[in-house]
Amino acid sequence: MRVPISPVGLGVISGALMAIRLLVPVPVGMADNNDGSRLLCLVGADAGAVHSSALPYWQYVVERYPFTPSPHHCEPYPSTMLLPAKLAALVHQHILGLAGAIDLRELAVEYCLVVGFVMWVAARLTRSWRPAARGAFLVALFLVLAEATFADYANSPYTETAALWGLAVFSVAGVAASVTHSRQRAAYVVAWVAALFTVGAKVETLTMAIPLCVFFGSRKLDWGRFSGGLRARAIPTLTVLSLVGIAMWQGGAFGGGPNDQQTNVRNELTMTLMPLSGDPGGVATGLGLPHSFGAYSGTSIWSAHPMQQDPAFDPSRVTFVRIAGYLATHPRLTARVLASGSGPFLRLFRTDYYIGDYTKADSLGRPQREDHRIAVISWVANHFAWVGFGGIVAFWIACAIGAVLLRRRSAKGSPQRAFAIVSLTFTAGSVIQYLTAVFGEGNEVTKHLVVSLFCATLAPLWIVAVGIAHRRPAEASAAVVPKRRESPTYSLDRVNAPYPSGDAR
Repeated sequence: MRVPISPVGLGVISGALMAIRLLVPVPVGMADNNDGSRLLCLVGADAGAVHSSALPYWQYVVERYPFTPSPHHCEPYPSTMLLPAKLAALVHQHILGLAGAIDLRELAVEYCLVVGFVMWVAARLTRSWRPAARGAFLVALFLVLAEATFADYANSPYTETAALWGLAVFSVAGVAASVTHSRQRAAYVVAWVAALFTVGAKVETLTMAIPLCVFFGSRKLDWGRFSGGLRARAIPTLTVLSLVGIAMWQGGAFGGGPNDQQTNVRNELTMTLMPLSGDPGGVATGLGLPHSFGAYSGTSIWSAHPMQQDPAFDPSRVTFVRIAGYLATHPRLTARVLASGSGPFLRLFRTDYYIGDYTKADSLGRPQREDHRIAVISWVANHFAWVGFGGIVAFWIACAIGAVLLRRRSAKGSPQRAFAIVSLTFTAGSVIQYLTAVFGEGNEVTKHLVVSLFCATLAPLWIVAVGIAHRRPAEASAAVVPKRRESPTYSLDRVNAPYPSGDAR
């Protein structure tokens, strides 16, 4: 018995439900911590003009922004999030004809379209599954996309949004691109664009280029003249080069974000290494700074008297390379830093109070509560917070083993193997982004862990989904072993069938 809703219908319904989840009865989003001001300036919006002086602006959400009086004096802020932001501003000003530069609810609507697309493709990929398994998988996927930790980024001025949207699209397009079928090339292009979107979101996400390059670099794609043998590696090689290029752009090689790197490494020293060391002055001297710099332990570059304003501060002594060298000779401190992200990782958004605030304040002007409309994932994670970093490592290992076993037991080009490969990519992405956050951020660890958390949430879902999915009896009896050939062709409407239905035993 087929589910009465078509994949297209499910996509439309999912997008509409996401719009209700984000905008009704009042919109929910995330307050600006001044990071979003740089993004908004580049689309002609002035964030500072709407920040209240009576209340810290990171405690309430603002949606509609006026034009900036100085559009040519914006700080460079490379991010692929500029594309959807500029589109929203274009629609706001020239299609809807509304006042001001942008309304962030227009970004929320864009996310609803992303969700609709993801759910449509997921419904196509699981069309041959048993109704119960298919329904459970699609509901679980929607709950992930609607989770407050992730969905609230849609109605916000943050660049992490681009990474989340890119990974959401890649999660299904990557599977479709790994299955041999008539639309494989189109799926590959979509997965390619989604990967570029993810890596180019911000400086912190450039490390996602590693697992994504492995994913695309291990592929072969026959396309016109680029077919057969080494020529089938040409387009995947071009994909890898483009991912490396956008990572270099983010890293500052092409005029990207070196200021963000300086901010992160200095905060990593004063907000992470020094407080965890037990001897902040010793850490300072270990990097070639005066022992008195230990007094800056717990401060940030935004403090009243930050470390970089000290006359004795030498910026050449505080770099990621020097910090990496110091940690290599201090394994105990390295272990403490590594484990320090476990609390925020397992508590999800609940440690950054400006994530998920309601837009409207109460009668006294105070912000309302955090968004708990849909917080299933964070509820589950909070109940496992006691496992600590060891539990997180065990989780990663379990995901990796499950995906590897699933890959080894599935045929080349089959949907099962495709799900397993994407799950492996997400597992590796979760690990790499965790390391990026705890060793390269220094502040707002929960916010910077969101990409790792998103990958960690999708990885087991992809494994469990394929593990519980079975063909319907009629399809099982019709499935037969194919004749010997390298690449059987699958249909996106029957992606769970292990062999083409037209082959003879």
